[in-house]
Amino acid sequence: MHFENIDLAKKKLIGSIISQHKAELNGDDKTQERDIKKAFKIDKYIKKNFDLKEMKDLLEHPDAGVRSWVANMLLPIYEDICLKILDDIYKQDIRFISMSARAMFCTWTKQPISFP
Repeated sequence: MHFENIDLAKKKLIGSIISQHKAELNGDDKTQERDIKKAFKIDKYIKKNFDLKEMKDLLEHPDAGVRSWVANMLLPIYEDICLKILDDIYKQDIRFISMSARAMFCTWTKQPISFP
């Protein structure tokens, strides 16, 4: 896997995250698993090859799954902003995404994972 610039990497990451969530909602386990693996590979590539601060614009992406994923990536850099985003996504009660956002929030803050 190679990306010439961060914009291409971001585009592929967004596509994988959105596709993974759609597959999960539709019960398409094969596509969901393929896309989540792809998203993790892209995530790793981005962390290794680019400045994570260039991902900050995705914290305002219209898709909650993308915002949640990127907030988790950027927690070490923008902790307060990312924790607020994860908490807000949890409160939106979006199938699969909200619980994942809550788990990320609780893991980062070292709280027991709970769903109030």
